[in-house]
Amino acid sequence: MPKSWLVDLKTLLGSGIDPDSDDCLGILAFEAAATMARLVSVHNSLSAPRIQQLRSDMRSEGISYLISPDQTYLLTLACAEILTELDRAADAVSRLSIRCRAPFPRAFSRIYPDAKNGSLMSLIEEFKFTRGSDKRMKTIEKQVMTAARLYSEMDTLNDLEASERKMDDWKKHSGPIPLEQKAVEQSDSLRRELTAQQQRVRKLMDESLWQMSFDKVVGTMAKSVLSILYRICMVFGQLVHGLPPVYNNTYDTHYSYTPKTKGKLGKLSLGSPLDSPKKPVVSETAIRHSAPIFTQKDDKSKPLKKLVESMVPPPTTVGSAGMALRYANVILAAKKLLAMRSGDPQPSDQGEEGEEDEWGTREELYEMLPAGVRVAMKAKLKLCWEKDARAVADRGVADGWGEVVKGLLSWLGPMARDTERWHEERNLDRMQRFAVGPKTLKLKTLHFADLVKTEAAMVEVLVGLSCICWYHEQSTW
Repeated sequence: MPKSWLVDLKTLLGSGIDPDSDDCLGILAFEAAATMARLVSVHNSLSAPRIQQLRSDMRSEGISYLISPDQTYLLTLACAEILTELDRAADAVSRLSIRCRAPFPRAFSRIYPDAKNGSLMSLIEEFKFTRGSDKRMKTIEKQVMTAARLYSEMDTLNDLEASERKMDDWKKHSGPIPLEQKAVEQSDSLRRELTAQQQRVRKLMDESLWQMSFDKVVGTMAKSVLSILYRICMVFGQLVHGLPPVYNNTYDTHYSYTPKTKGKLGKLSLGSPLDSPKKPVVSETAIRHSAPIFTQKDDKSKPLKKLVESMVPPPTTVGSAGMALRYANVILAAKKLLAMRSGDPQPSDQGEEGEEDEWGTREELYEMLPAGVRVAMKAKLKLCWEKDARAVADRGVADGWGEVVKGLLSWLGPMARDTERWHEERNLDRMQRFAVGPKTLKLKTLHFADLVKTEAAMVEVLVGLSCICWYHEQSTW
């Protein structure tokens, strides 16, 4: 049986490619590309439009009610998650830096902790990593796209090799029986396609990270990690405790601020994404570090560790109960059911198939409910029936419940969608490895939502939907 092309790549493709070379990344190009994709994603999440959107999201009704109205605390959560993503990329860079020969990328595993502990500005003077950072990120994004194409073409090549092996095995076991003309043509076509695919893979290897040296690739990633850390400090440094001190080094006017002012926090410049042309996002008194996470006496010992630990959800949250995705699915199913029941109480365009789909959605929704939510919903429904059973089937009551349910889902729905999106973006699917778009933050999901408030809102939605569905069923009889 022929060996896989990855086993003897040099013989298969020619051109002297050696996967075991100490100078070239080889198969480690995909790990480097995945790390680069993470860096580009973090970089994009810190753009001025994304920070403006974050400021708007923090003031939404759902986040303010279910998580916290304290914007300093909310910014801490956002900063902690972004910094955690950067730390994961930095860990991968540190692993790859061991194979480097140049002093700078090889010592990255020591440089990055020093940067986080306060020496970031001195490192800027030494390595000049803030210069051309945006241009460097665009180059990295192109390299990620090329690596993703190479990954896909390699999969195709593996499939063609498997088909060729099957064809050879079939020929071997067919004995002296002559092959039909159609089988011969298929075999020749497969071999031509395999040869063409090998050439495409070889060309992409020459153009991608596969043939680049460890020093060049890891050095670029190391500078990008430090420049992103600098940008995090410029965006959140005033408002989030624990980040290393920085000042504007003509890096990006969108993220500059003036620290040389009286008072503890300084002022936001006109170009800061956390500032507003009309009025500040939060007043100076609201910017004080009054969130519970900053009230302990030993904050000064390991401030960055305290910052990252803020990502652990408190015991009273949905995330701590492990119910974030399940509750999101319940809310989205409820929203789907409401859409089915909106409009005319006797829809003429809904046939038997639509009714079956609605009943299926109702069954699915009920099966997803935890025992505690079911008990609370049944108790509240019982109170509604005891109050006035006839009123439940009244159109006025149904319309009233419809407005209530729509109002609740107007802010529960977006948080549920973001919860679902957050899990999709972080699954183990191979295509997600090379995604460079900014990822959804946990801040926008149900992860940090108060468990009691969330369940109470869900019970209101479910009771309202029950009354609406009961009215529609009574009106059709």
